[in-house]
Amino acid sequence: AVPCLVGFKSENSELVYTGVVFNPIDGYSYLAKMEIGHSGDWLFTLPFSRYPGEGRLLFPFYVTAGQISRLFSVPASFFFNFLRVLAYGFLLWIISRLIISVKKFVGTHQSTLFLMIGFGGGLGWMLLPFGKFGADFWVAEAFPFLSGLANPHFPLAIGLAVGSLLLLSNDMNLVNTILAGLGGLLLSILSPFGFVVIASVITLSWIWERIEKCNTSAIRIIVFILFGLPYSIYQYWAVQSTSQLTSWTAQNQTPSPAVWDIFLTFSPWIILVIFGAKFIFDMRNNWIIRKLIVWMVVGLVLTVIPFNLQRRFLFGLFIPITVLGFIALPIVAEKIRISFKKLLKICLIMTILTPLFLLSMTIFAPLNHNSLYYYRSDELEAIDWLSTQERKPVAVLASSETGLLIPTVRRIRVLYGHPFESIDADNNKKAVEKFFDGRMEINECRELLEKNEIDWVFIGPRERLLGESKLINEIKPDKQFGQVSLYSVSRLLKHD
Repeated sequence: AVPCLVGFKSENSELVYTGVVFNPIDGYSYLAKMEIGHSGDWLFTLPFSRYPGEGRLLFPFYVTAGQISRLFSVPASFFFNFLRVLAYGFLLWIISRLIISVKKFVGTHQSTLFLMIGFGGGLGWMLLPFGKFGADFWVAEAFPFLSGLANPHFPLAIGLAVGSLLLLSNDMNLVNTILAGLGGLLLSILSPFGFVVIASVITLSWIWERIEKCNTSAIRIIVFILFGLPYSIYQYWAVQSTSQLTSWTAQNQTPSPAVWDIFLTFSPWIILVIFGAKFIFDMRNNWIIRKLIVWMVVGLVLTVIPFNLQRRFLFGLFIPITVLGFIALPIVAEKIRISFKKLLKICLIMTILTPLFLLSMTIFAPLNHNSLYYYRSDELEAIDWLSTQERKPVAVLASSETGLLIPTVRRIRVLYGHPFESIDADNNKKAVEKFFDGRMEINECRELLEKNEIDWVFIGPRERLLGESKLINEIKPDKQFGQVSLYSVSRLLKHD
């Protein structure tokens, strides 16, 4: 909670904190989805595009959150962070349940393991002197702590995934079976890739159990999959059924980090797993160890398949690797002739550095009034005024940074604002930059505005940093809000 509290506390008369804590581009995407619900709609359309396409029942978590924030008149920036902290708390509670299930393997070190899973990271900090970040600085869906900084749906989904694994191994009764089905449904909504990972884990674990001739039932596994499958199928259809969403998916490339980066990111635990592999495998008769082994293997294998969204399969992978590595720690300490306590301290120090760096970075960005973390008050005034215009929805041409902010506040269409959710993102970004930095000739400017049916040109401090448009030069604005000028395109096109 500290980074967002710093952001809200650092507001002043000119700057309003957006509520984003980590990775602004993704953060504004979530806020824009909440704005869809806040405006009263339930169907998702691309918020950062001039032509958003047909509505589909996608991202219901954020759209519903927007509806709730509107119902209770709570600012989206506050409600987003409230949900984020609440979801992370839920994940920590689920992690505590997981640790109880492996307590006979970790003895009196349950609290240390809890600290490692809930607040730990990898060795990505070792790349900082070279001006690079390890994957544990940006692959939020893989790490509990980082997921809790990033958004609410990652920690909630990871918590549901671990909770489902624990639930599917309890005594079979009607209540647990219903809860297993509910877990599958919610996980498929929050994280389709997480659903695929967990469905694969429980299915392969069941096959392994059958091979080992264990007495096991597939009923709850079938229920989990059957409850989660319909929305997964619907989401695939929804994306493929409109050209806009198909284009969005084509742009949304999330390949896995390099193999060496993954190794560094999940170290030192993955090193301990490798050295203690036989020791861990000998524990396979224990239900939770078996599932954690399968989860680790499935996650690592899926991240190397040729697929443009393969990074998503790193979902929650830090958890099984850390638990298994921690369990292997005593045997590895014995092999390398070092005391268990000394090796544990080394691992503790090495894995707590990345989260400390992350916390420092997410605190200092809003504290230093980084422009990506704040709306200007005059920008908000201008956006509010534009949202009241008769023509709905209004289409605005603004810089890339402003185009990223506008849809998080009002349902106003922009030509470009997001590298994934703006249609034809690369070309439109270049066109926007060329328009505002003065490289675009007047006739080209007019063609761009006419072709995309733009209603208003938005020029504020962010746009002026790029340069001066030849079309706007020495023309008086139609509306002025502080340092923000609004130009009616209909008047610009008539101006000689």
